[in-house]
Amino acid sequence: MNARIARLVKAARAGEIFPPVKKVEYDEFDLKLADPLRIAKRLSEYMEAQPCYFTDDNELLGMMHFDGSVEAELFPRTGHPFFHETASKYYFKPQENLCTFEWQHSNADFGKVIRLGLEGFRKEIIESRKQYPCDLQKLNFLAGLEAMIRGIVRRANQYAEECRKQASACKDPVRKTTLLRMASNCMQVPEHPARSFEEAVQSLYFCFIFQPDSIGRPDQYLYPLYRKDTAEGTLTKEHAKELLQELYVMIHGWTRCTSTNWDKGAESHFVVGGYTVDHKCAWNELSELIVDAMMEADLIRPQVSLRWNQLTPRPVLRKMLDCERKDKNKRIALVNDEPRIAAMLKNGIPWETAYDYIMVGCNEPAYQGGISLGGNTTNIVRSLVNTLNDRRAEVLGCPDFDSFYAIYEQELHRDLETILNYSNRFNMLRSRDCNVLTSLFMTGCIERATSVTQGGAVRARWCANFMGSTNLIDSLCIIRQFVYEEKRCTMGTLLAALDADWKGHEALRTEILKHGRFFGNNDELSNGMANRFYTSVYNFAKGRTDIFGHYLCYGNLTGYRLHFSQYGALTQATPDGRIAGSALLFGSGQSEGKDRDGITSLLLSVAHMDPTLIMCGNTILNLTVDENTVQNEESFEKLVSLIEIYFQEGGLHLQLNHVSAEDLIAAKKEPDKYKSIRVRVSGFSATFVKLEEEIQDNVIERTVASV
Repeated sequence: MNARIARLVKAARAGEIFPPVKKVEYDEFDLKLADPLRIAKRLSEYMEAQPCYFTDDNELLGMMHFDGSVEAELFPRTGHPFFHETASKYYFKPQENLCTFEWQHSNADFGKVIRLGLEGFRKEIIESRKQYPCDLQKLNFLAGLEAMIRGIVRRANQYAEECRKQASACKDPVRKTTLLRMASNCMQVPEHPARSFEEAVQSLYFCFIFQPDSIGRPDQYLYPLYRKDTAEGTLTKEHAKELLQELYVMIHGWTRCTSTNWDKGAESHFVVGGYTVDHKCAWNELSELIVDAMMEADLIRPQVSLRWNQLTPRPVLRKMLDCERKDKNKRIALVNDEPRIAAMLKNGIPWETAYDYIMVGCNEPAYQGGISLGGNTTNIVRSLVNTLNDRRAEVLGCPDFDSFYAIYEQELHRDLETILNYSNRFNMLRSRDCNVLTSLFMTGCIERATSVTQGGAVRARWCANFMGSTNLIDSLCIIRQFVYEEKRCTMGTLLAALDADWKGHEALRTEILKHGRFFGNNDELSNGMANRFYTSVYNFAKGRTDIFGHYLCYGNLTGYRLHFSQYGALTQATPDGRIAGSALLFGSGQSEGKDRDGITSLLLSVAHMDPTLIMCGNTILNLTVDENTVQNEESFEKLVSLIEIYFQEGGLHLQLNHVSAEDLIAAKKEPDKYKSIRVRVSGFSATFVKLEEEIQDNVIERTVASV
């Protein structure tokens, strides 16, 4: 990292690097305009009023924040009044102890901007307008998009003018030349296609603020220009790395210091590797440079996942795991193409879209130029509680487990129906806002002449996240094992123990915790129960869609919020030995040492848990390994091989922690001494001492495995 980048990184880590916003007074007449025209007009005026800010260390231009005075970027929903009204009523507020309104992540198609320029988007708008000659609502929306293009181009031209102005007064010939090159770049992009790698990164840098979430697959859409320029000798590897690192500085700095997410870093999660459209391994020399540049820049954002597949060379997997063990900022995770793409193809998504999937937010799958329409975190344990309570007479009369499970499955499907209904309701509430800025960059919004908030994006995914799925599987295993197979207790006795929150039934709880056949041990009972449960979920979802027509899938991440703890606080004792009010589990793993047979059995259980692929949504596996395992070269090589086998067997996701429980417990007691410890949480990384206590406890309780 050279001195220029080092100064930029230092400034980014120190605090605010974006310029303060300049307040704009809008014409009241704007309120008489159709929403898309009002929004585009005001956003253009707002951008034009902001200072063209950059320092002597900058070579890339475009830093700016929106202030909420008008509907702007989709990810933070800046200026979206109806969204924030809905969030105030439903965000992190469980409905019926079942559903909670959550955020949504998405990705602008930055590759398309680089290839076509906004002039290519304008041509698409002209063609789309021909399809709706008498539809005033759609014509207004298209007019808003076109006006938005004009505003963005004016903003880029402002930067070019400021660069030329500073160049004319600059006494340093090197900086003068750089300023003139920066001006030339902004006159070319994003209005026109990028002609060089530098112009491409400038276009990405400039447009990121219009949807500051994931940057998608930069190792793919930047690679053609990187290869051309390096072959022609117009770009060095060192300068390419500088440009990437300056991009990372801007991404890191976009989240304001005052944000509650400042030290969490899930705002930009991208991918490297994967497949190419012609079914080849997509890892290339730029993939490696992107990762190396990120490792060298000591920043929290962005974060990256390797997309592993059967063609991924072992040295690539090893490199990423080697980077992970050395990265104090914990920015690296791993995902598996094979089950995820198979699930997409199974649900009718064409290869040309599926191969290009990305990760966004807290490691959630999406498409380039697409949105994740989930935004609903749920309590899947409620279906079992309802079975045991509301249908007790039937349950007590069940002669075998199959009879019991048939009743349970009815309650499960009833809850899944309610979850889908809430998701549709939440998305319809979101749809009251019109978005013009981000919609411009979302595939389908121009063709459909419809806002991304109202179903305009064709590359969308629906997903609901289960809290407590491991608790549920374990509880079903205990009912089968203790009540029906081994007859260690009657159903009546078990229900009485749950009603009493195990008080007076401590011996039964101890026996369950000691002898229960819990998930994560790769045994026939627990593996079969996981398969049976997820097959039941699949049977509900098969052939169904959400309100916008997107197929259903599910996941188990919790994000920043304590959904797992909040739902647990509202949920009675469960047959797995859990005490009433205690937190539910999230993710695909185990805790408290219930995966007794070691790391290999846990990984195989998770890899084989879902034969239907219904859980190919926002599904995570947190794996905590002993620090010696990653630092000792011999055991590290074994870990690499084990993870490769896990993916070959169908494992979907994996992220590692290798901080000792003792250090984490000490950090809770004396946080000032452990400010630098970062951990993987739920698809993202965070500074441990700044996490809520319930999440800290969850990280500590995860089973520590050694190889």
